[in-house]
Amino acid sequence: MGNPIEIDDAIVLLLGSPASGEMPAGEIKGITRLEKMIFLLERETSSHKWLEQKADFEAYNFGPFSQKIYQAVDTLAAAELIEDSSSLTTDASDSWEQRELIGSNGGTGSGGNPYTTRDFHLTERGWRYFEALKQELTPESLKELSEFKKRFAYLPLRQLIRYVYSRYEQYTTKSLIRDQVLGPGG
Repeated sequence: MGNPIEIDDAIVLLLGSPASGEMPAGEIKGITRLEKMIFLLERETSSHKWLEQKADFEAYNFGPFSQKIYQAVDTLAAAELIEDSSSLTTDASDSWEQRELIGSNGGTGSGGNPYTTRDFHLTERGWRYFEALKQELTPESLKELSEFKKRFAYLPLRQLIRYVYSRYEQYTTKSLIRDQVLGPGG
């Protein structure tokens, strides 16, 4: 491993990692899912061996929060490595943070719709970057990353959030949705 792997690189690696299921290769649905997956990647894998930058998660309104994740996806989209598509959803779960915390348009999330989710896809350029990044990891790390993605990328979002909240309660101390996720007194 010669080049440092940073948070934006970890996002590309996670997007490009193969995983079976309904989700097409190179895709993760939702900023909340992506953020919680990076949170778990830092804590439940051996990524500390290759990930040279931390996302600096802190307890916030919706559990573990990292401004670096939001900055990284904006940077990756600007570099045309990922496509950050906003699409309507019937489930407001993925837009909690966008609406309440960092939305720059009056707290209504992308495009002014409170039920907009952000889905991420590698572009052709992003796939080339993914292939280059893969060379920086060991085969064992690549396998672990793929297994990690298979485990968490397809869980229903509320189940993923519940998993994070129940395992990492220290990050729920400021949560506005703690009782909704864990139940009263959870």
